[in-house]
Amino acid sequence: MDAIILKSKTASGDTLEATFLPEKGMNMISYRRGSIEVIDPTTRALFDERSAGLGALIGPHFHHRRPEVIPPIKDESLFPFIAHLKAQGISEPFSHGIARYAPWTATATENSVKARITGKDTWHGVPLADLEGQNFVMEFSAELTPTGLKLKLSVVSDTDSLVGIHYYYHLPQGKGVVVSDIQSHYLDAGKRLPVPEEWRKGDNRLHFDLNRAADYTFYPYPNPLAGRIELNAETHRVITTYTCESQENCWQLYHPEGASFVCMEPISAQDPHHPNLTVSSLQINLEIKDEHGN
Repeated sequence: MDAIILKSKTASGDTLEATFLPEKGMNMISYRRGSIEVIDPTTRALFDERSAGLGALIGPHFHHRRPEVIPPIKDESLFPFIAHLKAQGISEPFSHGIARYAPWTATATENSVKARITGKDTWHGVPLADLEGQNFVMEFSAELTPTGLKLKLSVVSDTDSLVGIHYYYHLPQGKGVVVSDIQSHYLDAGKRLPVPEEWRKGDNRLHFDLNRAADYTFYPYPNPLAGRIELNAETHRVITTYTCESQENCWQLYHPEGASFVCMEPISAQDPHHPNLTVSSLQINLEIKDEHGN
């Protein structure tokens, strides 16, 4: 299936476009408002290499599984990128879950798309359940409205799982600030810690300057079921709002030092490395504003 391009217009007449590749893990390779592109194009190399970068998804698992639970792959030559990962000492072949790698079944209209992927689907002749280590069903929908992009993600699985987005938002000038109302603690490599004062403006207001690296897990405040995260990238802003039916949710802030991107990742688990549910879902809205907030 070719790329799916959703289109809409803002109330002020700006064109909105979101482009998805169902055959390549439902990656959102572009999200634009007029001349503003919010997905970092320099991460295309990650996408071409191993289906990361651009607008990748998360699920049914987060990041790397323990080596002992990764199912063996009979013919790794079907997936050439695995050899490159092993050469780097990485044992996880499908970081952040099989859904970002394999083809999805999708149907689309001018401004919406619905997609589905299951463990019974095959990729290069291999059932996805054999690659993920469990059977599962993930569903994804996107609607591009005059005010932004509305996403719905869900998963049902045999064992504990999650869903999320891992979109690489562009920092055109290499600078930015992430602002969100958060709870007083966060996770750093699985450790629960108080949020440092230098990251805050007030008790529960995160004000994280992207002049430093980040790979941290935060929790929404005051409503534990709903978060709002604003990226001020100086040339534009991206506002992420999300809701979850359960307190099993969080959002991950990921920004390597000096990188041209930042990821704000709503996820349907409190600890992404240790999910507790076999059924979960998220509703996410992504809004683009210019540097003046319009």
